[in-house]
Amino acid sequence: MSGWSHFRHSSVLRLVAANSAWLTAERLVRALLGLLVGAWGARYLGPANYGTLAYVLSYVALFLPFATLSADAIVVRNIAQQPHDAPRTLGSMLALRVAFGLLVWLLAIGGMAAFSRDRELTALVAIVGGTLLFQAGDVVDLWLQSQTQSRRTVIAKLVATLATAGLRIALILAEAPLVAFAAAVLVEAALTAGTLALTYRRFRTDHPWGATLKDSKTLLAEAWPFVLSGCAVMLYMRIDQVMIKQMLGTHELGIYAAATTLSNFWQMVPTVLSISLAPFLARQRLEDFARYERSVVLIFRAFFFAGVLIALFTIVTAQWVVPALFGQAYASAAGVLALHVTSNVFCFLGIAHSLWLVNERRFAVRLWGTLAAGVAVVAINVTLLPVLGVFGACVAAIVSQAIAALLINVVLDRRGLKLQIEAITFIKA
Repeated sequence: MSGWSHFRHSSVLRLVAANSAWLTAERLVRALLGLLVGAWGARYLGPANYGTLAYVLSYVALFLPFATLSADAIVVRNIAQQPHDAPRTLGSMLALRVAFGLLVWLLAIGGMAAFSRDRELTALVAIVGGTLLFQAGDVVDLWLQSQTQSRRTVIAKLVATLATAGLRIALILAEAPLVAFAAAVLVEAALTAGTLALTYRRFRTDHPWGATLKDSKTLLAEAWPFVLSGCAVMLYMRIDQVMIKQMLGTHELGIYAAATTLSNFWQMVPTVLSISLAPFLARQRLEDFARYERSVVLIFRAFFFAGVLIALFTIVTAQWVVPALFGQAYASAAGVLALHVTSNVFCFLGIAHSLWLVNERRFAVRLWGTLAAGVAVVAINVTLLPVLGVFGACVAAIVSQAIAALLINVVLDRRGLKLQIEAITFIKA
């Protein structure tokens, strides 16, 4: 039986579909609401105000890895391996996230106040930055994940998402000012934390949570490499918008943000599939390594060419879709979208490659790839933004995704590169 035939007919596919149903529903609803309500909000605000909001969101996002400590996997692992210590682990992580969330919130405000004389921007950062504190509520999500109760998390987060979408629509209809839309971001974070807290009341740990200095130190000691990795990810995902605002202004950033909203919408597809496929690949690697590698090639191929097809579809339809969703004020974003969406080809391949790296325990490859991509984003934007405008940021996105997903493997993951080449060219390397 061929690798594809096994993959297609295996009963594992039915399990993958069942296990991903709730996750897919959440991602789909949040992505669609984010796109439709976000586009309506952008149409109302106009490119300049929308660019200002995008800048504040990107700036605050740079602090997020420090607020969360990027330690989700560590907490879930510790609870799974030592369930009797779950209350201490969860309590210690909650205390750390509250403390670091407060610290980085103050740093974000101070940084904006020090480097920008715009009081409105500082006020917006203070409001949106409050989300860094409410990230602590996601510790409940980690508890539910460890108990395979993701359905409860999905419902809690969807309630908050739907409520906030209604709030944003009300703000648009009421012709509210920009600061109200910044406050809506904070409200969503607060509602999410609140619904998770209510969910926890129905599915508690056996004993009350409690933080200890020993557990906190242990978590911090293990978390710092993940914080570094998270910072690298945020750097190459968000720094472009910060640089565009500084070098080109908020109007151009608004145009770019509209284009990337549509481009990034498609990334939901490989993200959901990769989470669902991860257990299947992990089991197959233990049972039959040769078949596992054939499955990896098939996943690389499917993700890569899905990215190609989506890019082609978006390029063809961009000139109609952008004005229809965002309005004529954003018409110039169609060309930006047509170029930026090609970065999804490498993004999709990179998400698939992460499945391989996790199973091969090659975490350093992803870290170094992300760091290299972050450096490339900054260097290319510094060089091309003054010359090409926001199209320079699109080039930076394409090159950085190619580095993180493919080119870094020339040096650090030759076997993974061979499998990628086989997947793309249909020629066994």
